Amino acid sequence: MRLWGKILCSEKDYFVAEGVAEGGEDGELAANIEPRGTGVNKLTYFVTNDLLSEWTELPLAAPEHLQQAKKIKYLFTGNLEANVVTNPHFPGKEKNLLRAQIARIAFSCSLIPSGIYKPNEDDPKEIDAVE
Repeated sequence: MRLWGKILCSEKDYFVAEGVAEGGEDGELAANIEPRGTGVNKLTYFVTNDLLSEWTELPLAAPEHLQQAKKIKYLFTGNLEANVVTNPHFPGKEKNLLRAQIARIAFSCSLIPSGIYKPNEDDPKEIDAVE
């Protein structure tokens, strides 16, 4: 686990931690959602409004949430169960939008030092260590 960052909100701020969740059941996933530990759901994110209280695991990121998150502007409230009232419509709660925005930020802010890693020959989206 590591601290990912802090999201400023209108009522209560979110503190975000990321880690790798081992085990855990995802139940029945829709066909278009990547399972835990792969792709956009490779890491698991947890949030809290108070560092001394309980941490809540965010749901898996869904493609429809990621697509809509690109199109809207929204000021988070700090309530994971709040309805997201935007135009265009967002198909989920604040926890789904938060997870989608975290995924967008995390995957657009990757740094790869030159000479330490190289693209994987089989899958250009993956990297390998230079030997």
